[in-house]
Order: sequence, then structure tokens, then C-alpha cells
Amino acid sequence: MGNTPPIPMRRPTRSFWLSQPGRLTGLSPMMARAVLVLVLLLCAIMLMTPAPVDPMQDRLALVSATIVDHLRHGQSFYPAAFDALRENARPLRPALLAVPLPALPVLVAKVPPILAQAVLIALTIGVLIGWARRFRPVLERSGPRTLALTLLISGLYPLVTPAMVTVPEVWAGVVIALSLVQRRPDAESTAVALGFIAMILSPVAMVHALVMLILAVRARARREMLGWIVAIGLFLLALAAHAQALNTMTSAIDPAIALPGAALSPGALVATIGSAQILGRLPFWLVVPLTLIAALGWMHWRQPVARRASPTLAAYALLLMLTDAGGLLPLVSPLFFLGVVFAPDAIHDLLVAARDRRRITVTRVVR
Repeated sequence: MGNTPPIPMRRPTRSFWLSQPGRLTGLSPMMARAVLVLVLLLCAIMLMTPAPVDPMQDRLALVSATIVDHLRHGQSFYPAAFDALRENARPLRPALLAVPLPALPVLVAKVPPILAQAVLIALTIGVLIGWARRFRPVLERSGPRTLALTLLISGLYPLVTPAMVTVPEVWAGVVIALSLVQRRPDAESTAVALGFIAMILSPVAMVHALVMLILAVRARARREMLGWIVAIGLFLLALAAHAQALNTMTSAIDPAIALPGAALSPGALVATIGSAQILGRLPFWLVVPLTLIAALGWMHWRQPVARRASPTLAAYALLLMLTDAGGLLPLVSPLFFLGVVFAPDAIHDLLVAARDRRRITVTRVVR
């Protein structure tokens, strides 16, 4: 008589809200426990390092609004931009980092404020509709769908207030959210075109384009890869022309941008992201776990749109932590907390895997 080797049999995992398994489904017990411990450890670290943040509107809108005001009074763009920076005691060197690209301020200055806000609202409605179409098939019940829509509105609403209409990064963040959701195998050119528009509005959108290019290279999507290379190349030409126009307008006595003294602490990063959200009005001890489970939810969601959105959000969050640049906030905030709606399935699957004790079936073979 002899015994066959033990056959491990894992208990099947049922979805909690999602209609399909996620990327954290089926982890080994050791890996699931490691993820849960890491989440709890990060939560403790963030709660111990809170930091107050300035309101996003105060950090982003003042100079942009002043530039537009000067343009409406007849100044050309570059003198208007430098005057606005000096009036608000902002650094001028290097000018390429201090002065925004002219596309948005010039366009906004030429139309009534209410029209500019209406266009921005229309774009945000497009974002809501596009993302609702993506998450609706994977959320089986109306409750989770309503929660997902509420989280999207929470991220987008602060961006469409009148004070935000003149901020290039706000427009770029909305257009990037639209580019991500429009990206499909049959609509790559639409996503690339929107990504290019975002870069022309604000140079920080180039991070999104680079992430998308890297993912296209990894997926061997040659057509999409070529599209992003062309879009980035055209943007760099526009940026070079912008830099050339700035060269003669600064002097050595102009104040320079100070290098960041230190990276944001984890708690300060969470507080900063929360400040751009309606959810940021919640107590800090609630914002921290919400932030972590949002990140966990993005990791778990398996759809291709999430595989592109999550590294884009992670890249901007990392840059925000390293630089404390308020201009990066609108590129993180519109979509970040949408991940909360996918987190219950991630937590459920991690807990099931962590508790899993494999049942051993032994088959006796009689010779």
C-alpha cells in the first residue's frame, strides 16, 4: 500500500460586491497576511504623522486668476504672467517651472467666466458618464453603484467651483480622467489626443503620458505606443517654444523657487489629498483608513482601465509626496477615492485567504 502526495484544496472565494474576481483574489495565506499587516502598519504610521495643509484653492487659484485678470485688461500673456507672479510674491526662476503654459489663460480670458465654468462642468459630466459605464457592469447592486458615483462627485465637485476655472492643473486633471476612461483597444487615438490636450494645458500631465507610454510598451501595443511618442514629441516642441519666450524675461535678481526641504510625511500626504476632496472634511482619523482602502481597491480592480489608472494615480501621489507641489493635487483627487468602492472585495478576499487552512485530501492506493 502507498499514499499519494497531499493535494491542497483551496476553498472557493465568493465576490462581495464585484461580479468578477480581482487581482488580490487567490493570494497565498502568507502573502494575504503580509498585505493586511502592511495596511495596518501604514495606517498606524499615517495616524502618528498628521500635518495641517493649506486649502487647495489658496495654493492654486490666486496666481492663475491674476494672470487671467491682466489678460482681460489688455496685457499680452508673458508680461501678464510675470506681473501676476510679482504681485503675489511668487518666485520667478526657473521661469519654465514658475510660468504656466499660455493655452488655458489666453482661452479663459477671451470668454465670459460663466462659459468657461460651463465647459469645465461639461467635461466633468463626461468623466462621470464615462467612469459610470466602466464600473456599472462589475458592480452588481445599486448600492455600490450609488456609492461609486458619490465618490466620483466628491472628487470632481471641488474642481468646478468658480475659483478653480482659471487653474490649468484642474483642467488637465479632468482631461486626464477622461483620457483614462476613453482608452480602449478601439479608441487609443482618442485617449492619446486627450492626453496631448492635457499636456498643452499643464506640463505636469506629461507624467500621465509617460506612464501610458510605458504601459503601451509593456503591452506591445505598437499603435498606441507610437501615438504617445508623437504626442509627447509635439508637446516637447511646444514646451521648447514656451521656454524660448521666457528666456529674456528673468534676471539673476528675481527670486528662485526653493528646493523642497523634505518629503511630505505619510500623514501629510493623506491630509493633502483629503484637502482636495469633500471627504477631506471628515476627521483625520477617518480619512487615513479611507485613503488606504482606496489604494487597496485600485490594486484589486482587475479591469484594463484600472491597470492604467492606478499607476497614474500612484505616480502623481509619489511626486506629491516628494515635492509638496500643490499643482499635482487636481491630478490625483478626481479619481483617487473611487477605489473605496472596490476595497470591500479586496479586504474580504484577503481575510478569506489569510484564514485559509488548506484541507488535505489523502487518497490511499491499494496495490
